[in-house]
Amino acid sequence: MLPTDTRLISVDDHVIEPAHLWLDRLPSKWHDVCPRVVELDGGGHGWRYEDELVPLSQSIVRLRDETTRGQRPNGMARFDEMRPGCHEPHARLEDMDVDGVWASLCFPNFTRFAGHRFMMGKDRELGLACLRAYNDFILDEWCAADPERLISLAILPLWDVELAVAEMERLVPKGARAVAFSENPVVLGLPSVHTDHWDPLWAAVSAADVPVCMHIGSSSRMITSSSEAPPSVLIALFGTNSMIAFADWIFSGIFERFPKMRAVLSEGGAGWIPYMVERAEKSWHIHGDASGATRPPSELYREHMYACMVTDAFAIASLEHIGADNLMWESDYPHQDGVFPASRRTLEKVLADVPDADAVKIGHDNAARVFKLA
Repeated sequence: MLPTDTRLISVDDHVIEPAHLWLDRLPSKWHDVCPRVVELDGGGHGWRYEDELVPLSQSIVRLRDETTRGQRPNGMARFDEMRPGCHEPHARLEDMDVDGVWASLCFPNFTRFAGHRFMMGKDRELGLACLRAYNDFILDEWCAADPERLISLAILPLWDVELAVAEMERLVPKGARAVAFSENPVVLGLPSVHTDHWDPLWAAVSAADVPVCMHIGSSSRMITSSSEAPPSVLIALFGTNSMIAFADWIFSGIFERFPKMRAVLSEGGAGWIPYMVERAEKSWHIHGDASGATRPPSELYREHMYACMVTDAFAIASLEHIGADNLMWESDYPHQDGVFPASRRTLEKVLADVPDADAVKIGHDNAARVFKLA
C-alpha cells in the first residue's frame, strides 16, 4: 500500500494558459495576431491566434461550481467560471494540497502538448516568439511560485532542430527539468525518429540529462476507427498512441546512440506494456537485422522508458512484467480523466495490495529520480 508519508508526484497535469500570457510578454506589434482571449457567441471564451479561433471547452477544465457543467451550449467554458488552479500557480498549489499531491509537471493546453500550435501558423517568427513567451511564463511565473513542487517542462520549436537545441540550452540553466516532444513527428510533417535528423537535439538533451516527455495527442492525431465513430472510441484507444511511440523509440536506435536518454510516455496508460514488450522482442528476433535496435527491446525498455497511469488496474495486476521501476503516476488535473479532489485517496485504493516499496516507487521515487526532485 501507499505509505501515508509518501509525497505524491504527478508527471502529467496541464496548465490552462492564463489570458494575459502572450499580451504581457510580446511586443505590441503582435497583439492583434498573438493568442488572446475573446468573447464567443453563446457566452464562452475562446483563443484567437492569427486567423484561428479555438473555443475554451468545459471538457478540459475544473469548474468552481461543477453543477454548472454542461449548461452552456456546446460545452463552452469561461475563465471566470473555472477553478483558479487551472491557470494561477498559487491557486494550483492550494488545489494540489486539497488533492494530496506534492509535486506536479504540467503540459500546455491551448499551446498543444508539444507546443506545436506555433509551427502551424503563418508567421514562424511570431510562432517562435509565442513559444518562447510560453516557456518564460512557465519558468518565471508558474514554476517560480514553488520551484520544488512545480516541475518545469519546456516546449521546443520542433520545425527547426537548431532552434530547438538553442531553446533547450536557453532554458535548462533557468531550471527546465524536462522537454516535450511529439509522439509521432511525421504526422506534423517532420522527420521521423528513425532518421538522424533529431540527433543534435538528442545530444543536447543527453548533455543536459533531462527526460523527453511525449503526451498522447502531441502529434495532433488521435487514433480512431472512422469518422462515424463516437468520441468514446477515440478515448478508449488512447493507449495506442503511446504504443506507437514505444515501438518507434525501441527500434529507432536512439537509446543505443544516446545511452543517457530517458523517454516518458504520458497519459497512455500502462496495462499494454507487457504485450508490447513481448511483441517487440518477437519482432526483434525475427527482423533484428533490419531493426535500428542492437539490443533486446526488453532491456531498452527497462533502462530508458517510463509509462504513466492515472488509475490502471491491469497495470497493477501486471506490475511484475511492467516493472515497478518503470511506472509513474499522473493526476491529469484539470482534465476530466483525473479524479480531483480525490487523487490521493483513489491512488491509495489502487495500490492497496502493492508492496509498500513498489507503491512509493510509483507514487514518488521514479519521478523524483527522472526529474531530479527531492
